[in-house]
Amino acid sequence: MPTIEIKISDFESLLGKGKISKAELESLLEYVKGEVKDFLPKEDLAKVELNDSNRPDLWSPEGIARQILLMESNGLSNGPATRGKSYPFFTDRKGSADRKVTVAKELKAIRPYLAACVARGMRVTDPILAQLIQTQEKLAEIFGRKRQTVSIGLYRLPKIVFPVRYEVADPAKTRFTPLGFDQPMSLSEILARHPKGIAYAATLKGADRYPILIDAKDRILSFPPIINSREIGEVQVGDSELFVEVTGTDLRMVLLALNIFAANLSDRGATIEPVTVQFPEETEFGKEILMPLDFSAPLEVALDDFRQVL
Repeated sequence: MPTIEIKISDFESLLGKGKISKAELESLLEYVKGEVKDFLPKEDLAKVELNDSNRPDLWSPEGIARQILLMESNGLSNGPATRGKSYPFFTDRKGSADRKVTVAKELKAIRPYLAACVARGMRVTDPILAQLIQTQEKLAEIFGRKRQTVSIGLYRLPKIVFPVRYEVADPAKTRFTPLGFDQPMSLSEILARHPKGIAYAATLKGADRYPILIDAKDRILSFPPIINSREIGEVQVGDSELFVEVTGTDLRMVLLALNIFAANLSDRGATIEPVTVQFPEETEFGKEILMPLDFSAPLEVALDDFRQVL
């Protein structure tokens, strides 16, 4: 089960509450099937184990706070965490023609799906950056099966010129400077020498060309699902405009991971703006999809069945 670290003061801010004691936190975590593993107020740190493996949206302080607020509002439509009021990007389907990502047909047998959005107006602080990275890693490692099914990339939006292309590249000839290094490396060198390349090379086993994200000025954003570019993909404290992308092998999982990240950023005050992703073939949601996309479906239950369960 995932265990996450929470900065206590940051969590209090997300809840809109005053100081929270260990006992109060333990009580609140009952809403999310969570347990306090450590509570260190002098270090402003709590460690929380989450026992619901089917709710990746809860694997972050934002997700936990969202669920608590919803439960405390009794699920009423005027509660502080209801989706309809809090997340207008799911219902406002007006996209920008300029914000587009095209997906190459050659990725079909490698890593065919991508989802993306833009977040503006939330200033990245040290605590926020730590939480974004933690959520990125938890979703990719557990929900995304060690990046095999899902991986997430964050970028400095002002450095990107749209449209962005998600395409394949020659591993030996394609070079860029990855995060953590000072010199350009080929994609093959990254898999052989970079710690992330060594750790996740198996995600590209059997491929003779590798995925890259590249902008309109032919600058490489990243080598999914391995590592971002140092120039564009190193989010820093003080940034307030982000580009978020998710790549993977399962479209629904990719879309869900983006939705979770978009909701988390929105909960921190960001304005989420949609990105259009154009696929080479029809998917179950169309060939051109405006994202984030709420693909949930209403569930109908007979009233008598519901009463029996109660």
